Amino acid sequence: MATVHNTAMIRNMARVQPMPSPNHDRARQPEREFESLVVDLFRRAGWRVEEQPGGGQADLLAESGRRKYVIEVKRSAESRPDRLIPLLSQGILQAQSAARHLSKSVIPVAIVGSPYISPSVAEQVERFAVSHVPDVGIGMMDSQGFRSFHGFGLEEFNSERSVSPEVELRAPWESPSDLFSDLNQWMLKILLGQNLPESLLSVPRGEYRSGRQLAEAGGVSAMSASRFLRQLSSEAFLDESKERLRLVRVEELMRRWLAASYRSAREVPVRWIIRGGKDQLQSAVRSYLSRLERKGKRRSVRLGSPRPRICIGLFAAADSLGFGFVRGAVPHIYLEQFDALALDHLGLSAGQPEGPPDAYIRIPENKEAVFRSAVRHNGIPVSDILQVWLDVSNHPTRGKEQAGEIWKRVLAPALLKGRP
Repeated sequence: MATVHNTAMIRNMARVQPMPSPNHDRARQPEREFESLVVDLFRRAGWRVEEQPGGGQADLLAESGRRKYVIEVKRSAESRPDRLIPLLSQGILQAQSAARHLSKSVIPVAIVGSPYISPSVAEQVERFAVSHVPDVGIGMMDSQGFRSFHGFGLEEFNSERSVSPEVELRAPWESPSDLFSDLNQWMLKILLGQNLPESLLSVPRGEYRSGRQLAEAGGVSAMSASRFLRQLSSEAFLDESKERLRLVRVEELMRRWLAASYRSAREVPVRWIIRGGKDQLQSAVRSYLSRLERKGKRRSVRLGSPRPRICIGLFAAADSLGFGFVRGAVPHIYLEQFDALALDHLGLSAGQPEGPPDAYIRIPENKEAVFRSAVRHNGIPVSDILQVWLDVSNHPTRGKEQAGEIWKRVLAPALLKGRP
């Protein structure tokens, strides 16, 4: 009787949240992006994930060891309990239904996301789920790196907000995406990078007193630079009392940037065609660049980078920059676009390998911000220190600790120098 009562209660809660219309593709875009984040999170932890299994009976089917999970993903623009609990209830019902269709051994899981989930709201949502449906796994995620999972081994994904202790979290918000567009991130790196050494960040050096000077230095249009500075000014991140462009409230700006970067990047697991030694990654990238140069396949692009542009990213980049903290992480290679010939030149295969991948090919959304600021170490392009900090902050493999090390040793001393 208790199970029937709980199911009825969840059905009533689910009715509070109307089913979205399939005609509203634009309205569903944030939910699709959130689903991609979930897929990315599970895959980076080594799980196998299938999207829309069983003819669309569920959002995701994930496998870890001998366990299989059928997962429903929901997202709310508002983070109140009276929004999240009905959405979670709907996800629970759909996950249970999909599990019955697939197999009795499949574990139903419902995950709900929001821009910001406070500890008190997370506690209310978890208490509701544990009290009424203990046989279902649940998860909560927000845009600032907070993850709270419960049941059936899902706790491995739990994480506090991946923001350094010095960066105070004051209030919930949802970042306007325009402030952190691709070129805006590149210009942010130019302004912030004046305080960072060239060995860690490749940007034009100098003092900039106007949008036109910033545009000329960064190779962007004057309109783009002007719009970027207006956005910074409107959100009180630009000190307009000085002759030169100077950023203020840097902690808050970095927090905003970090949360805005918490979006899915396309990652493709790959394996070496012929396995080599411990320096195989560096040798492969160096050989790739050399081959392009010899064959004259370089295009005339800013900073002389080859196309498709390439650089080492995430933990492998942190090692190259001298600030590695995590050992044994799967290396990442940034490629401007997925290219079979490029993979062949690197000696990598993107098939469906058995076992864990040897590396990940990462295709960024913010291509200019990634590749223009990459630095060269021993002839190999490597993601800059700011990009590494952004990328690893929400990575499940001790990313928060790696990001904290970079913040403590590099970013905080350089960017907060002389600030209260």
